[in-house]
Amino acid sequence: MSPLSHQTIDIAQAAKKLRFDRPNISLRVDMFSTKGEKQEAVLRRVEFADKPGIVYVATHKNAESLAADMQRRGIGAVFYHGGLKAKQREEIQNRFMNGEADVIVATNAFGMGVDKADIRFVYHADVSDSLDGYYQEIGRAGRDGEPAEAVLFYRPQDINAQQYKTGGGNVDKQALESVASILAHKRRPASRDDLAKESALTGRKLSNIVHKLEEVGAAKQLDSGKIQILRGRTIDDIAEAANSQQQFLKDLRKRRLASMQVYAECRTCRRECLLRSFGEDYSGPCGNCDRCERAGVRPAKVA
Repeated sequence: MSPLSHQTIDIAQAAKKLRFDRPNISLRVDMFSTKGEKQEAVLRRVEFADKPGIVYVATHKNAESLAADMQRRGIGAVFYHGGLKAKQREEIQNRFMNGEADVIVATNAFGMGVDKADIRFVYHADVSDSLDGYYQEIGRAGRDGEPAEAVLFYRPQDINAQQYKTGGGNVDKQALESVASILAHKRRPASRDDLAKESALTGRKLSNIVHKLEEVGAAKQLDSGKIQILRGRTIDDIAEAANSQQQFLKDLRKRRLASMQVYAECRTCRRECLLRSFGEDYSGPCGNCDRCERAGVRPAKVA
């Protein structure tokens, strides 16, 4: 089983164990037709929202540009993503955790191990790649038990954009066969430099192929850093195994994203839709989501 599928199961099991029945968090999805309309809505809502808060985005570029737009409106915003150096990420996270920044605009690289009790909102300017990822991210709001909100700013086209983003990483079959063949014809383990020269591949592409060979049990990296082919399998068998695994991961990503779309477009109680997707026996109305609000159901008092 791949690391991605393990992650899906682990989050779902955690959701069932912890239960997300936290009535202090208001659930909402706002629909938009254009990117510009959605962008303006995010900025306006952040500007007037109780703070501190988190705004999640899908890309490094979006994190930086949205934070800059907020700063121009006088909002104390910082950005956070995996492209920053570790020291930079630590400094930015500390600023937010210590209250020096009101808003952090971040990719999903931010959040693991973050426990800030007074987060008043978690907004998603872009859709998450799965409902379980979304569940985990909005769960960072309102841990002090006070009212908080989780809003998804959504365009149907966002699903296709996220599908394209998460669909990368496939390894070229011909390149994989070439590297496997080079390794198979060597009597000793090969260094990455030697493989790069013989295969004429860039360092990044070569690393992806080596990683794929390791994933399907066709090669391993030694303590010396050299790569060794594992004997007993044909090149065709290795290529077929890699192709099958890539298709499995592609299908898994598609199913995960489909769950996000179901939540975003559901017509019933938003909390019921969310909890039932994780196997919770919950029936709405919850009284604290946009669907219940439109149906005229008043929110229950939060203890």
